[in-house]
Amino acid sequence: MQETSPPGGRGKKNPSSRGGQRRPLTRGAIVDTAVRIADEEGLDAVSIRRVAAELDARPMSLYDHIPSKGDLVSAMANEVVAEVLLEGPIPEDWREALTKISQRLYATLVGHAWLPMVLPKRPRLGPNEAKQAEQFATAMASVKLDPAEIWTLVATVNDYVLGHSLRAALAPQGIDLEEAIPTDDMVETPELAALPDWLRNRASVERFESGLRIVLDGVEQRILDAGG
Repeated sequence: MQETSPPGGRGKKNPSSRGGQRRPLTRGAIVDTAVRIADEEGLDAVSIRRVAAELDARPMSLYDHIPSKGDLVSAMANEVVAEVLLEGPIPEDWREALTKISQRLYATLVGHAWLPMVLPKRPRLGPNEAKQAEQFATAMASVKLDPAEIWTLVATVNDYVLGHSLRAALAPQGIDLEEAIPTDDMVETPELAALPDWLRNRASVERFESGLRIVLDGVEQRILDAGG
């Protein structure tokens, strides 16, 4: 008599298995799985036990590759930051270069909503973050200012991108500025009702692009004032 497996029993293959065999447990597989979980369910859903279950592995076996959850989160951040890096030559014009880097950074931060909460807490840069810093340095190579001044300008742009992406990550879906303000206040401030849709939505891409131009205008003026 042929044996049949009950629902959820031995006959059910783990989605992370191929042909009934476990995938090789590697650092890359662990990090990729953790990133997927964080993207779909948030960073709080990531744990050594949960990642191990997704990979059909024993939790203790993950520690051979990742010392702790803190190290796992750092590895996740470094892996995702690779998406920020520009491919090919960095534009020679500093403004064009900073615009492209900022746009990619924003897309990455919004695409991985857990990342804006992780990057500011990291004690040191990962390899891909170091490469990003190198791209910033290359982007500003034509600007003849003191290095400390240049990095202050770059940090200012970075802070704007991080701040706007954090707003996007935390904003409730479908809630715009007009909806977030009491009706009585809207009556008293009719100017808000006249805002175009892309300005009412505090986390829209159009608003990000508009704000980025304003920030870069300020950077450009500072460079001109300093004779750079």
